[in-house]
Amino acid sequence: MSQIQKRMEALGVKQVDMILELRKRGITVQPPEMSSIIRGVYTYPKAKRVLDECDKILTELEAH
Repeated sequence: MSQIQKRMEALGVKQVDMILELRKRGITVQPPEMSSIIRGVYTYPKAKRVLDECDKILTELEAH
């Protein structure tokens, strides 16, 4: 399980919640693509951008 997955689980954040938040920030990701990115299967430049933004979102949530 990736760090992002662990943090999402600890905060009770579902993939769909993360996808919606990413969309608000200008990053469009489909559910199967998001799953592959989080599991580390999809490693293209878009995946790096998505993971970086997920990290920012989770850090913001952890601060509250």
